[in-house]
Amino acid sequence: MGAKVNSILEPVLSLLFPNRCAFCQDILDSSCCICDKCLIKIEFIHPPFCEKCGAPLFYRESMKVPCYQCQDLKFDFEKNESLGVYTESLKKLIHLYKFNRRRSLNRPFTILLIRYKKEYIKRHDFLIPVPLNSSRYSERGFNQSSLITDEISRHIEITCLEDCLKRTGASRPQSSIHSRDMRLKNLTDRFRVREKYKETIRGKNILVFDDVLTTGATSSACAKTLYNEGAGSVDILTLARAVKA
Repeated sequence: MGAKVNSILEPVLSLLFPNRCAFCQDILDSSCCICDKCLIKIEFIHPPFCEKCGAPLFYRESMKVPCYQCQDLKFDFEKNESLGVYTESLKKLIHLYKFNRRRSLNRPFTILLIRYKKEYIKRHDFLIPVPLNSSRYSERGFNQSSLITDEISRHIEITCLEDCLKRTGASRPQSSIHSRDMRLKNLTDRFRVREKYKETIRGKNILVFDDVLTTGATSSACAKTLYNEGAGSVDILTLARAVKA
């Protein structure tokens, strides 16, 4: 009965409240919230990029590792690769996805990650999303990283261990803190590997997914936890790499 009512109401609601592009406000045919012409405005990261932090090297003409973006940072993971730079279009999309509950964005994000990062993803045995603590999950209603990793695993032969990492405690959102030292101190949360996955990850190549890499504090905390439980290697995949001018 409910499905029948929804099928009747859907075209009416679409007429009254059409889905519009988040940028240009054009009416969209699909449930996505960005049109094709605005999608191409994203500043994608193409080679050459830093082999450690994933930052585009054109921001500083240097092929050294670590690069200008990460020379003063210490990471506990092996490397990160990001879809694009955390500026303008991509930044707005991520904020819409995380804070405005635009869950439909998980599909275009997944498509883009598969298009540009498929080979990188396939080098790993398992894909693990960075977890939210319970209070933030309740507030948001979903874990944006889990939605994307689950969707990726539907299209690529990689197993997603969605609940492998558990996060406890509460802290300020990392996005509200600019200092790496403060970010590290802010991680009063402690990540741990759930008991049922400890043997599964031992000796395996793990890919941890998060939305943005800035100082790498959260990703490093996850990597360190996985290494402590015997993971063979831990790399990071992110939607965006925040960079300094």
